[in-house]
Amino acid sequence: MKAGGTEEDQGGARRRLPKLKIPAKIWKNRKQQNNNKDNEVDCVEEVQQEVQQEKEEQLEDISRRLIIREEELFSQDSPSEEEEDQLQKDFEDLRLQICMAIHNTFTPSSSTEHLEVLRSAVASIQQQEVQDRRWVDCSQDQVPRWRPQKCLSTHNILLQNMVESRLTKVAEDDSSGGDKLSSAVKRQVCRMGKCVKEDLLSVVRTIKDCYPPQMDILNVYAGLYHRSFSARLTELAASGLETEDCSYLLFWVNHYYPHEILKHEELDGQIKTACLGSLLLKGDLNRLEEQYLVHKEDKVKLWLNTALKKEEESWLNGRTPELIDCYYFSPLAVDVIQVTDSSLTEFNCAIKDQSKTKRLTVHLENFLCRCV
Repeated sequence: MKAGGTEEDQGGARRRLPKLKIPAKIWKNRKQQNNNKDNEVDCVEEVQQEVQQEKEEQLEDISRRLIIREEELFSQDSPSEEEEDQLQKDFEDLRLQICMAIHNTFTPSSSTEHLEVLRSAVASIQQQEVQDRRWVDCSQDQVPRWRPQKCLSTHNILLQNMVESRLTKVAEDDSSGGDKLSSAVKRQVCRMGKCVKEDLLSVVRTIKDCYPPQMDILNVYAGLYHRSFSARLTELAASGLETEDCSYLLFWVNHYYPHEILKHEELDGQIKTACLGSLLLKGDLNRLEEQYLVHKEDKVKLWLNTALKKEEESWLNGRTPELIDCYYFSPLAVDVIQVTDSSLTEFNCAIKDQSKTKRLTVHLENFLCRCV
């Protein structure tokens, strides 16, 4: 080898060796503390991190070189079995690096470097998909044993598992928020919903740019989160909910999820909401809404009867209402209307079919008729 960085092989061909990159910080540390072992360890770690980043950022280049090697090897009449084995191992290593890049999609510190790794991994997937199609019409004995790679299919399965894992983890994580909510069911629903919202916003803000438009990655993620969130809520709905938990779950299903998440200002118009549907099947939704409505009806009737009873007792005890223009005036009707209005406001967020409000307002009408 010559000092200029070239090496001569047995055939006389000369190839240039890669230059070793040594960060300036390392030289600075060496000048300041030549014998400091702690600094030397830090320097070695920095070099390793840089090398690892460079490897990951070049995934699409590695993928491209492997495809070229594949073409060259299988253009031969009798491909070397040893070269085939090595090439298969190199493809397996590439798949592993691609999977790692995808798995780290929602890494808390989504730096520019991390996003570049993801972009490169996605580009590699596209390259491998094209190469899979290149062998489709070839006879089986001519096709490399590692084809088809099915990288896109693996990518989609990995995303599905990743989404399910994230929602499962956040539902069980007490440090994920919702501590002030009164029940375990409410806390689970809140944490999962918050995770769905934050992850979809991450996709539209940064992750989306790592994918080509034709992959429509935002709607891929939206579909995965919708199905996973729906499955978890369906399990909760079937568990026999208390009335307060039932009300909270309906609030998420009928109001917060469709209006505050899917129609968030950064997501509105980009997610195909018509393809998603409701988080709960019609049967489950109707059952929960009926449970909620029966409870609300009973509560409204109790409020009205209690208010009227107190007013009657007041009259019987000699405390007659104020006389205005020869008519007795009682604020009871105003108070009852305000209470009922508050109940209807909650109702509008919990029940999808607004025509069902009649089941509550009819009790107010009957009450007012009794008071006239």
